[in-house]
Amino acid sequence: MAKKLKLNLITPQKQLLTDLEVDMVVLPALLGEMGILPGHVPVLVQLTYGDLRYKKDGKDFDFAVMGGFVEVKDDVVNAFAEGADLADEIDEEAENQKIKKAKDALSKKDADIDFELAEIELKQAITRMKVKRRKLN
Repeated sequence: MAKKLKLNLITPQKQLLTDLEVDMVVLPALLGEMGILPGHVPVLVQLTYGDLRYKKDGKDFDFAVMGGFVEVKDDVVNAFAEGADLADEIDEEAENQKIKKAKDALSKKDADIDFELAEIELKQAITRMKVKRRKLN
């Protein structure tokens, strides 16, 4: 039997994956995409916004992650993400509306607008759309 990794994906809201046996993990590290296979050396890596994907039984699964960090040790991958959404559950229409709303807010000169929050919401919605579209292709 081929060696496997155990994958845990945790956000502040909930644990999305618990000890899931997978063949490989690819994650959006701060300095570029990083692949993890069984036997990987221990490492602690900062996540950026992007596509965290894993392969299980020949199938690919994708999550849009919103930063955080990953610890790899003894064939266990612990991903602690600030937010994560399964690509298959991302609603394109809702994300398009969020992008439009954030862009509208950023284009106004209104002092009541929280520009930092609008930028974060825009970045998150764009990340979700990229992951969803990658999954569809």
